[in-house]
Amino acid sequence: MGYSEKVVVIGGGISGLACAYRLKQMGIACLVLEASERAGGVIATIRRDGLLFETGPQCPRFSASVWGIVRELGLESEFLAGDPKAKRYILRDGRLCLAPVTPGGLIRTKLLGFSSKLRIMGEVFGHSHPPENEETLAEFVERKFGVEVLENLVDPIVSTVFLGDCYKMGMDSAFPALVEWERRHGSLMRGAIRTWRSKAHQSNSNGSSSGVGGNGRRDSLRLTDALPALGSFRKGMAVLPERVAQELHIRYGADVGCVEAAPGEEGAAKAVWRVRLRDGENIVTRNLVLATPAYAAAEVLGGSVPQLASELESIEYAPMSAVSFVYEQAQVANSLNGFGFMAPRREGLNTICTFWNSSLFRGRAPEGRVLLTSFVRGATEEPKDEVESMDAVEYENARTLGIAGKPVDLAVWQSPRALPQYNVHHARRVAEIASILRTVPNLSLAGNYLRGRAIGDCVDVAFRVAEEVSNRLRSEQR
Repeated sequence: MGYSEKVVVIGGGISGLACAYRLKQMGIACLVLEASERAGGVIATIRRDGLLFETGPQCPRFSASVWGIVRELGLESEFLAGDPKAKRYILRDGRLCLAPVTPGGLIRTKLLGFSSKLRIMGEVFGHSHPPENEETLAEFVERKFGVEVLENLVDPIVSTVFLGDCYKMGMDSAFPALVEWERRHGSLMRGAIRTWRSKAHQSNSNGSSSGVGGNGRRDSLRLTDALPALGSFRKGMAVLPERVAQELHIRYGADVGCVEAAPGEEGAAKAVWRVRLRDGENIVTRNLVLATPAYAAAEVLGGSVPQLASELESIEYAPMSAVSFVYEQAQVANSLNGFGFMAPRREGLNTICTFWNSSLFRGRAPEGRVLLTSFVRGATEEPKDEVESMDAVEYENARTLGIAGKPVDLAVWQSPRALPQYNVHHARRVAEIASILRTVPNLSLAGNYLRGRAIGDCVDVAFRVAEEVSNRLRSEQR
């Protein structure tokens, strides 16, 4: 049996696009199958009436690998840099308090009492060791810093960034570097400092004369210096997947029902994969990459690799509901000078966080109007509950920001399974998935459930998969 495609990538989200893009750079043609009518997955932008609604990442970080794609596709002129120093706020007792991002901010913050501040600042002088069994994030933070730090700082940030639950998220799974720092150095701060110094020394040894960002200053350790640039594009985040997709061979509306392994003409070592579409069409390929959510990969693999499908299906996903509100600027008393605000669970609100989009980037709303995007706690598939939640979020924003009257426009979107959760034992499950995958010829997985949920993490994983496929093809030719 011959094959019609050398490589097939199932899934046109950022992981699948990045994998196919890298393969093309290496001279390897592939076919991308996407069930919907657009590329990008969770990265999407709604454009209407001079408004830009982001239905996924609002202001992500651009890692080196993502920046590389931006440059290669000539998108630098479309890039809008976010302000890394933009003020973030956290609610406490209904009032907006500045989130501390510097030592001085920690000392001044009203989110924590004196004893909590002392525990944080004194951590560098202490010595602790993580337990043998994997802790939840909540257990870790309570043990190291106390309940107040967990409830007022960590919980709102984790809920905003990961849609996560501190009482379920696993430290080895979600924050392995922190566990390793404590295990090796007895202190998170000492571990962070030594890691930073090691990287700075390595950079200097490689001939670099400046620190991160090329500013020449390596005598201070600032969080913003160590992170890639925040940003988006003039026409929204969807510009990135839309532009990458233009470089690739993609079939939209290609809904895959199942995939089946079959021996090739030269036996199992040359196994091929038969991709069955729901419309009855069959596509045969030598190399298959599944770049879908874990549950979607489990569905198509259930009949051919059930053990792998079972592990993939066990990965938990958090639902997401979001709503964007548009107001006349005169309706809003707050100046909206900053990034937005986060709401701890202890506040008892439906709102997880609210981004001030029109303050982050120009062009998100027409002149004289403001655009806010809120993510909703306790997302549900029940329409009635969702309407009530959206009404509650509108009221909570109005009370917090001093908004008078109804919005002049809004947009609502939902996803029952939006982000994978790195809960306790997730790392062990990913290791088991990798172990099973090594026994399955010519099959690769890419996605945000493997090694990180940020766009940069997805691209890095996708690039590694592309390299593996390339190496496999080269070995077959020898």
